[in-house]
Amino acid sequence: MKQLSKKQLLKLCIIFPILVSLLSRLLTPRMDEVFRQLNKPPFVPAPWIFSVVWLILDILLGLSLYTLLTSDVTEQEKKQGIKLFLAVSFFLFFWPIIFFEYGLVFFSFVWILALNLLNVLMFYVFRKYSKKSALLLIPYIIWCLFAALLNLGFLIVN
Repeated sequence: MKQLSKKQLLKLCIIFPILVSLLSRLLTPRMDEVFRQLNKPPFVPAPWIFSVVWLILDILLGLSLYTLLTSDVTEQEKKQGIKLFLAVSFFLFFWPIIFFEYGLVFFSFVWILALNLLNVLMFYVFRKYSKKSALLLIPYIIWCLFAALLNLGFLIVN
């Protein structure tokens, strides 16, 4: 199998999380309607903020993975990073579907708590191999913690 160039790898690493978000959004057609109908906690940002923030965070996630994969680590360490990244992507993909399509606000809160645990694990594993890669995850982790707080807020007011 042909090895990807660094440029191709960078594109793949950035496009993958964006595609995960887009596909999740496509599978959540009722998102806007449900969001409008829900009682909202007082600290909910304007709806357009979410799309902008997630695009930036998806790019940072991709850059973090790329930085890890191009750093001086073993193939086994790269595989460990990829597995964690894919696990996080799995949880990210399904959260909006669970929350908006199925209306399972409590389960989505448990789900996002699990996602945050995976995020912390990914941060520590990435940091062990590449500090730069871990630093790129910090805005994403902060936003996911805020998203968990939002989810809890929705749980309380609905």
